[in-house]
Amino acid sequence: MIKRFAKANPEFKTLQCNGVIIRAKIANTDVERAQGLSGVKDLSLNEGMLFDFVTEQPVSFWMRGTCMDLSIAFVTDNKVIVGIQDMSKDVPTLLHNSPIPVRYALEVPKGFFAQNNIAVGDKLSF
Repeated sequence: MIKRFAKANPEFKTLQCNGVIIRAKIANTDVERAQGLSGVKDLSLNEGMLFDFVTEQPVSFWMRGTCMDLSIAFVTDNKVIVGIQDMSKDVPTLLHNSPIPVRYALEVPKGFFAQNNIAVGDKLSF
């Protein structure tokens, strides 16, 4: 079953980085984090998912069940990006690990960070 990203969902948060606005659905429960963007087919360029792990910890992501290529930013508790990786739906079991313990991870369409000059060391606000 292919899901659509629910644009009217109140669980969205507006993030900003270097003047770029990102509308992110929040995943802050074990079930939401495990589901992630699996099965989501349509995601606008400035939409994504913000995973909140509540405390800083090492995290890993994979692309099982994901319908599109994504980029992921690993973000500390003070909202600084410490790592960015591109992830391919064609390699679903490859693990993408945070370089250090992080509180957040932000998934967006592949290439979003590069296209918007968002890099390691930049800070998110929300």
